[in-house]
Amino acid sequence: MTSSVTRKTGHAPARTVLLLGNYRPAIAVACALAEEGIRVIVGGEGEPLGAHCSRYVDEIWDHPKLADDETRFLNALMDLLNARPDIGAVLPVTEEFALFLAAHEEQVKSQVRLASPRRAVIETFNDKLAALTLAQEQGVPTLPFAHVNSYGSLLDEARTIGFPLTVRGIGATARIAGRKALICEDMAALKNALPTWPEGHSSLLLQRFAHGARRNIYFAAQQGRLIGVCQTRILRTNAPDGTGLAVDGVTEQPDGELIADTEKLVAATNYTGIGLAQFIVDPARHERCFLELNPRVSGSHAIAERAGLPLSLLAVELSQGARDDTRPARSEPSYAARTGLRYAWTDGDLLAAKYAVLDGTISLRKAALWVWEAARSAFAADIQMVWSWRDPGPTLISLLLLLPRCRSLRRALRAWFARRRTSSGCTYGVPASPSDPVSDSKSNSRALSQPSALTVERSVS
Repeated sequence: MTSSVTRKTGHAPARTVLLLGNYRPAIAVACALAEEGIRVIVGGEGEPLGAHCSRYVDEIWDHPKLADDETRFLNALMDLLNARPDIGAVLPVTEEFALFLAAHEEQVKSQVRLASPRRAVIETFNDKLAALTLAQEQGVPTLPFAHVNSYGSLLDEARTIGFPLTVRGIGATARIAGRKALICEDMAALKNALPTWPEGHSSLLLQRFAHGARRNIYFAAQQGRLIGVCQTRILRTNAPDGTGLAVDGVTEQPDGELIADTEKLVAATNYTGIGLAQFIVDPARHERCFLELNPRVSGSHAIAERAGLPLSLLAVELSQGARDDTRPARSEPSYAARTGLRYAWTDGDLLAAKYAVLDGTISLRKAALWVWEAARSAFAADIQMVWSWRDPGPTLISLLLLLPRCRSLRRALRAWFARRRTSSGCTYGVPASPSDPVSDSKSNSRALSQPSALTVERSVS
């Protein structure tokens, strides 16, 4: 399709930002950018409703699903960017979109700024084996690990590494038996979890299980130097075995050794952008080890923002494709986050308890204890990851998932939000750029006459 609006020479200032991935952290990013006066468009692919209900999202872009047809999605994205010169930056929220944009980095950057680290950085840290190897080379502590590509080598390396151990896929998005990682206490548990080589995996990563609490280092870096950090300690996750996503935690004073480890990885890759480095710390044994580094927006992104580290704005300011050569490097960290803030993700906590009961992972008694812990965390929290009195919609929709047979109610709510958009005088399709004089109703009509995915809904303000 040929767009009826021609993009101006050069990159527009980021007065509008497109977020790709309609998931929990997209709400936090939208809120942070909106408070800076930046308009936010969110791609519609992701959780049911999600950003559709947030007052901080100005528009929803209805696009082809990335997993169904990457070429069709890319064409739709380029058409949107051509039709909307006001979009100054694209920021991927999820791993899938970060990887896709990295693969098409040059083409996307020819049209818009890319608020994501360079392709080489994305690919290095997406490959867990490459990330661990890099950490080892840079002197960052890691526990013994091995790369295996057959069932026989899996069992042999497991005996060499020792138990307990974890088994993971190589890529960041890879799942094994439906989970990010398997924890096996002994050989019998390993054989029970994986009686044969798992389908869909050409290789696996084994690593000695790390004892201790998980520490997250949220950071922004510029040309290989940290310019801001926020450290948290995870108290509970949404999985009974301690893996999974954080539902309870606290911000704390950055640990000098963990910051130094993060700096080594950032410097080795000449990192520019935002990210999250994860470590396990065992104070009793005076040990620490590197787990992984996610070169993108993290699931608990809201914590760093609420603690005073403006990661969303920094991601846009550090974006590729505009002023890369003239942007001055900072000589020392300029941002510091508040410590001692307790945070909780209550709706995620309760949903995890529900699904753990439904799949038989825990008993009803343990589920009751889980709900009690979730309630205690909620009342103790200074920060809720999603809930906000100013923006209650996303959490309320999420809580509907706790109710049985609520699909019809969710559909009704979606229709209600659509009616509110229409009654507010908002239009569907590709709206004219707010300040672009060459975008008029006729040119928009011509752009929409082609049945591509150039469909943007205006959201409720």
